Amino acid sequence: MPRNAAVAGEIMPKSESEHTPGALCRVTAVLVAAATLAGCGITDTDARPAGQPVQGGLTQSSGSLLRVYFVTPEGTWPVSRPAASGDRLQQAMAALLAGPTAAERARGLNTRLPPATRPIRARTAEGRVELRLPWLVRDLPPVAVSQLVCTAAAAPGAGRAPVIEVFEPGMTGEPWPVRCDESGSATPAEKGGFS
Repeated sequence: MPRNAAVAGEIMPKSESEHTPGALCRVTAVLVAAATLAGCGITDTDARPAGQPVQGGLTQSSGSLLRVYFVTPEGTWPVSRPAASGDRLQQAMAALLAGPTAAERARGLNTRLPPATRPIRARTAEGRVELRLPWLVRDLPPVAVSQLVCTAAAAPGAGRAPVIEVFEPGMTGEPWPVRCDESGSATPAEKGGFS
């Protein structure tokens, strides 16, 4: 049998000239790593089914959320709020009037809407939203108008890119048709602008 052959699972010693410090370090490192991995308690397993996904969370597609627009130094910013059953458009308007929560204020959100003596009335009709305000538009900062228009446009049932028809108190003429643009700003719905 050759001098370096294995007998019954044992390794025969090498001659003195075959042992080098680098080889002994490599063998020691491999043995330590093998012992560590063997003792960590992790066993090899196959993939197992995880069960049913979590149910009951709020999702945009479920219609259980409202989108309400508040203000940051950069402009309007939408937040999600849970919605109860019923008229979600009117709920969104009430949430807008209530203002940001303490947590939202801590994140830098606020509102530019003044206190209202009456509620905002809103209803959807054929791809548009009628928005009846308790204030005159001229008395509101432009960003407050954007809060109103974009909150109304995002309400469930309003449709995609609806025209928001803004009515002021005592208004007898035609409403102001506006839309919420992609930046969260109120813009005229027609090219001619506001009349």
